[in-house]
Amino acid sequence: MAKPNLIAGLDIGSGKMTCVAVAHDTETNTLKVLAGRSVPCKGLRGGMVSDIRETSASVTHILGSIERECNRDIGNLFVGMRGAHLESFSNHGTYNISRMDKEITQADMELAVENAKAMPIKNDNEIVNVITQGYSIDKQRGISNPEGMEGSLLEVDVHITTGSSTHINNLAKAIQRPGYKIDDTFYSLVPLADCVLTQEEKEIGALILDLGGETMSVGIYIDGILKFSRDIPYGCDLITSDLSRLLHTSRTHAKEIKEKYGVSFPTFLDEEGEIPVPSLDGRSTHNIKKSYVLDIIQPRVEELIEQVAQCVDNSGYRNFPVVGVVTGGGSLMPGITEHCVNILGLKEVRRGTVQRELITSDEAFFDPQYSTAMSVAIYAASLMGGQDFARSSYEKGGSMFGKLGRWLKGVDIFGG
Repeated sequence: MAKPNLIAGLDIGSGKMTCVAVAHDTETNTLKVLAGRSVPCKGLRGGMVSDIRETSASVTHILGSIERECNRDIGNLFVGMRGAHLESFSNHGTYNISRMDKEITQADMELAVENAKAMPIKNDNEIVNVITQGYSIDKQRGISNPEGMEGSLLEVDVHITTGSSTHINNLAKAIQRPGYKIDDTFYSLVPLADCVLTQEEKEIGALILDLGGETMSVGIYIDGILKFSRDIPYGCDLITSDLSRLLHTSRTHAKEIKEKYGVSFPTFLDEEGEIPVPSLDGRSTHNIKKSYVLDIIQPRVEELIEQVAQCVDNSGYRNFPVVGVVTGGGSLMPGITEHCVNILGLKEVRRGTVQRELITSDEAFFDPQYSTAMSVAIYAASLMGGQDFARSSYEKGGSMFGKLGRWLKGVDIFGG
């Protein structure tokens, strides 16, 4: 029996890239994570390519190691991207049904979406994703799927993400240089939110925050619909820089101190004590109090979350999110959720990982640093179910995962 097709989700992050490979497990009839890697990349800054050779070398390393571990080639590669060059906004489209029967078809819905996409965007920008927020028929709003219904005027609200063609093409070149083929590229926050947020959270009003090293991705869901998304060009690497400068140590040692001893809220300082700090040349060490590390980290974390608050204020949806979900590598620091509650004014904030019912995986890959790559891989697998399935996830605004389960039961398209 042929091995199931290997589908990879590649997360282009802040100074690093993360990949998770999945396949259909015939025994359990589920998606299963077969391998995953996260590697630093000197050719990436803020999710954008700064050195194409360095980026290509990291692509070769991470995808090659995945293929060797799985003992097969990657069959399909999907890429999730982020960065300050990405912009998201909402728009409205209409389409007149002129036929005698007035019955709305899939083609009519697609034409309405196309009309919504027909809007001026910046030079050198292109549309990355279009997510349908809802339809109306003859001014009757609140229709999620108008196919088969009757009406004369079909209207649609969409959420559009655009990005710099230059940055997108440079990223594609860096990945294709080693010989890999990209099946699709999209804004990573969208599949991440679908995998991390529950439907109840989306309905009540939720803010999702992906804390990366050089970027923070913010999304707001209201009534189950993505209303706002934005990437902020700052991230948790600023904490590492602060520690390196004020502790007079290398960035590598500062990162180790941050991950081992760093807390951002006083209640998480378990006990006072001293920790060793290597000098810049690594030949000697000096001791500092744990509370001094807190004194360095806390103001920077507060500043980062205040940047998120300002972004939410500017979105026009300041009073709508009730709950928050924080994910990404930065979410692992103790105290982050408490700062989000205090500064963002949310009722409840939790650390988010991929919902376990969506995929079978070793515990290690449910770590928040793998959340985006795993979400990209799950979405990639859903796309393999056919083009209608892809449209239902993005252009119709539905959740991909309800269909994913039904598709896995009825269609075996993974063999090859």
